[in-house]
Amino acid sequence: MTSAQRPYKITIVAPTCFYYQVELFRELAAHPEIDLTVYFCSAEALNTKEIQHMYNTDSGWGIETDLLQGYRYKFLKNFSPFPSYLRSIVGLMNFGIWGEIRRNKPDVVLLMSWMNPVWWLAVLASSIFKVPFLYLTDANVRAESDKSSWKIWGKKLMLEKILFQQTSGALYAGTANKMLYSFYGIPDKKLFPFAYSWGYQNYLDLSDNLSAHRQQYREELGVSEDQTLMMFCGRLSPEKGLLNLMEAYRQVCSPKTALVFVGDGNQRATLENLVSEYQLDSVYFTGFQDRNNVLKYYAMSDLLVMPSFRETWGIAVNEGLCFGLPAIVSEEVGAGVDLVIPDDNGYLFPAAVTDELTNRMQRFIDLSPEEKLRMGQRSQELMRQWAGRDLAGNLVGYLKSMNSFIGDPETV
Repeated sequence: MTSAQRPYKITIVAPTCFYYQVELFRELAAHPEIDLTVYFCSAEALNTKEIQHMYNTDSGWGIETDLLQGYRYKFLKNFSPFPSYLRSIVGLMNFGIWGEIRRNKPDVVLLMSWMNPVWWLAVLASSIFKVPFLYLTDANVRAESDKSSWKIWGKKLMLEKILFQQTSGALYAGTANKMLYSFYGIPDKKLFPFAYSWGYQNYLDLSDNLSAHRQQYREELGVSEDQTLMMFCGRLSPEKGLLNLMEAYRQVCSPKTALVFVGDGNQRATLENLVSEYQLDSVYFTGFQDRNNVLKYYAMSDLLVMPSFRETWGIAVNEGLCFGLPAIVSEEVGAGVDLVIPDDNGYLFPAAVTDELTNRMQRFIDLSPEEKLRMGQRSQELMRQWAGRDLAGNLVGYLKSMNSFIGDPETV
């Protein structure tokens, strides 16, 4: 950027201020060649009603006062009669985005979804006012294989023939996300590597300090140091594959193993009943944990397991790897393609195939302490590489390369 140029005006339209994205907003806002404004369609991350519903809790993330620090933002009024960023296709009807794009004429708009009217309106406004727009999501191509032919046809019509025809490109969060954009017709020349969640250097920095308290944390939970502690972290709901996990654990269970479920949800009672039925005394339920407490469970564990039937990315994979955890994840987990290397820092398995999950868990249990340590070190190495990217600088470079349709920022 020369002294005569202003920064690129970037508008992000986001569902809400998710804890795992605000560091991304801060990093972009701090770059001297970026003038960022984030428009939130919902205050859900602050009032936590959706969180309480999904996790069966009265609590929030515990960091709500920090979520709006370090970047410029604005909340758009939601006119939806059924307000929700997750549970309704008409849950976000933020008509004010039209006026914001018209008045501010940003150099580029980043859209973090395509599933509600606000996104369609933003596309229309961008097209009419000649503002390039890019998609920034974590949607996973693996989920497309589960759809019926008529649903695929419908998405092909909406995405490939309409929305993606107009986009200037997509910032893809990982390989599975890139494959989805390719599946729906966006050419490789319009795809650029990026991230959907950020802030993992903080977890890497905290890892050594919290891991020093590993024995204390395990004693509080009731797990001995010689037990292999396997951890699931997330919502306790059917799409997470937790009944398969419980059955797999029953098959590998021994006095030298333990399993902890960190989270809550509508499947908890079913899981607790299975613990009683299987007579397992080494399975623990912590309930919902806020962001100030959840990290200690990564620090005390030996292995992260994510057996999901559907999982766009799987934020817990990133977090677990920061704490040196090897990971076993299903092939449906978007993060698995990029962050779990078979026999290097973990294992992949076909979702819903319990015997394959059992096999991977047993393989890990049978490893020597030295082999487990090596896998954990490799997890941290991968996350250091992941977190060490210059996302803001790379984005500026990408925008400069797109001058054929974005153009240089106007001179001041």
